[in-house]
Amino acid sequence: MIKRTLLLLGISASIIIAGCATLTKGTTQIVTINSNVDGAGVYLNGAQIGETPFASKIKKNEDALVIRKEGYKSHTLSLSKSLEPIFWGNIITGGTLGSITDWISGAAYSYSPSTYQVELYKKGEGQEAFLNRYELRRYTLFNMTDIAIDLGNNGGDHLETLIALASLPYNQESIDLIKSKFETTDGNEVRFGKEVVKLLDA
Repeated sequence: MIKRTLLLLGISASIIIAGCATLTKGTTQIVTINSNVDGAGVYLNGAQIGETPFASKIKKNEDALVIRKEGYKSHTLSLSKSLEPIFWGNIITGGTLGSITDWISGAAYSYSPSTYQVELYKKGEGQEAFLNRYELRRYTLFNMTDIAIDLGNNGGDHLETLIALASLPYNQESIDLIKSKFETTDGNEVRFGKEVVKLLDA
């Protein structure tokens, strides 16, 4: 009977400790933002807090950020949130006061997702041109490994598709051009994608 009581007390204590753990998660979280153009300002409540590529702690009770760059249309980025599962532990174990505190401070939440890719429209750019840029960049990021293999083989289906999306003819000159972009960016997906998208302006 004593052992059973001690066991129950131990379980209860564990639940209570877990229920209070939301506070140890903190009221801020690192949010990462990349954009199709570097140096875009990241604004929170009208004040600039950084620029892309951006990675910094944001209070968890914020709703949106604004991304701005001269020559581009501003973009409002809504921050999606989800309740921390452990938040309900506070309520179940009777920690109502702690739960309310976590709710107000934002500790009950987590940003999900916490990493964003923002595509900014150029001012005066039509939707078709924007979508062409977006599709080329997206294809490059999602097929980087296969494109690298094709570059090593001096040709292949993924490389051919990439060149077509860049509105270039599929020939040795275009392959060499893509190779040079790959080499100058050291195969970094983000940087390579940005360089490839520039081909649409050439």
